Amino acid sequence: MARLELQEICKGFDEPVLDRLSLTVEEGEFFVVVGPSGIGKTTLLRCVAGLEVLDAGRVLIGGTDVTRIPPYRRRVAMTFESYALYPHLTVFENIASPLRARKADRAALERRVGEVARLLRIDQLLDRKPHEISGGQKQRTALGRTLVAEPDIFLLDEPISHLDAKIRHELRRQFHTLEELRRVATIYVTHDYAEALSLGDRIGIMGRGGLEQVGTAREVFQRPTSLFVARHMGQPSINELACELAAEGDAVRAVAGGGSVAFAVAPAHRAALNGGTGRLTVGIRPQHIAVLPEGAAADGRQIVEARVEIFEALGATGVLIAETGGVSLTALTSPDARFEPGQPIRLGLATDSFLYFGADGGRNLHG
Repeated sequence: MARLELQEICKGFDEPVLDRLSLTVEEGEFFVVVGPSGIGKTTLLRCVAGLEVLDAGRVLIGGTDVTRIPPYRRRVAMTFESYALYPHLTVFENIASPLRARKADRAALERRVGEVARLLRIDQLLDRKPHEISGGQKQRTALGRTLVAEPDIFLLDEPISHLDAKIRHELRRQFHTLEELRRVATIYVTHDYAEALSLGDRIGIMGRGGLEQVGTAREVFQRPTSLFVARHMGQPSINELACELAAEGDAVRAVAGGGSVAFAVAPAHRAALNGGTGRLTVGIRPQHIAVLPEGAAADGRQIVEARVEIFEALGATGVLIAETGGVSLTALTSPDARFEPGQPIRLGLATDSFLYFGADGGRNLHG
């Protein structure tokens, strides 16, 4: 087994996609890359697999430079989002194809394919061909072909994105303990932030040209280095308020739609804002805004009067959009709560959890 090292790799098409990207994934580490569609996540995997020729930089597996080595000699197994199954072979033969390429004996091949098929709940489909199974079953077949390969590196490109919610949850649970994945370096690509937070030993948020931030789930969610990262880690998305910092440095004022509202700056954040003035963006996660009953104590929160715009009960939680001073805020509530459009409410804002981003570049001002 081996660690994966990417040293300042570059890859472009009409414009740069990967620009001097460097990354090390340790043996046994499950590294998740998350980001919007079209940002270069799949290109990154294809460069590691050798399916794309680098413009510059090096790929090392187990300390060996494989940059110019063809894909079939890299001992890398990749699951494609588009399945890439052999249409003339059965599900069994598709899963078994890496083992046949290594000339595994029949008994070992059948045992291994059976184990993986049962894990993915497709053991009843082994005699069928790809055109006879659903899209989700095709994706599980493609994932099974990767799992049987026993490579040095696993590359998984959104391997469960087309599955129904119940099976996605089951497979996420399996990914935590699956020995095959936990023995080798694995890069797992997804656009689902919850999947990334659940699975990643570390997470890399992909931006234009490379990784905006790399860290643990707690680090990238609670301490995003930029507004770009904050936007892509959380659902509902973080509230973004364009603000002016008051001269005294203990308040910011958001202006929108002809109205404005002032938000207090927690004492712990004032030093980072340098006590100056200027434009910035305040980020408030919906879970840091609470709907308070009439007469409830502030408990250190800033209280603002608001009116309900939209309320959605989403099973496990409720999502409330409210307006205060011409500014819209999204908050999480109990799913059992009931709100009507126009209803007056009191919001409690946890100002010590606010995030502050520079107007230029959106870097986190609090570190």
